[in-house]
Amino acid sequence: MDTLLVTLRVALSLGVVLALMWVLHRASKKRFAGKASGRRAATVEVVGRQGLGGKASIVVVDVEGERLVLGVSEQGVSLLTSGQAPAPELTIVTGPVQLPVRPAPSADVFRQELALQSDATTGLPADANETTAADPLPMRPRNRRPQRTVAPSAQQLQGSILSAETWRQAAAALRNRRAG
Repeated sequence: MDTLLVTLRVALSLGVVLALMWVLHRASKKRFAGKASGRRAATVEVVGRQGLGGKASIVVVDVEGERLVLGVSEQGVSLLTSGQAPAPELTIVTGPVQLPVRPAPSADVFRQELALQSDATTGLPADANETTAADPLPMRPRNRRPQRTVAPSAQQLQGSILSAETWRQAAAALRNRRAG
């Protein structure tokens, strides 16, 4: 009977916590999305950034059709100049456009390509200045640190979870608790 009561309490507590999280999520979503004031968020596009040294830089941004040049420093952001953003370049098509169509590959084409790839050299091509074939690149080990091959001593493992003596002490403590 006690386990049933505890299980019901845990389930009820979990339900309350999940409901509270859902309510807070909905409230924060409305508050931070800008929908509470009824305004649509402005689209901001960073066109370019140029550092001037230290922590100062100049940033060019487009905001809803207007281009702004901003000075950014440790003290804050200041507007240097503004103007109309240039219109995007459009390509006018006067006639029908013929798109390239690749033929569906067949088994024969695949077999020919596979044969070409099998016959190809595996090394890198030689430079224009070199007359000999390129040697394959040397392989580097992935882990550049030397591997530790010496097992730690009992003195180094003393008190560690890796120490056999620690496990013996834990087993003895459990045996004493059961016996006593």
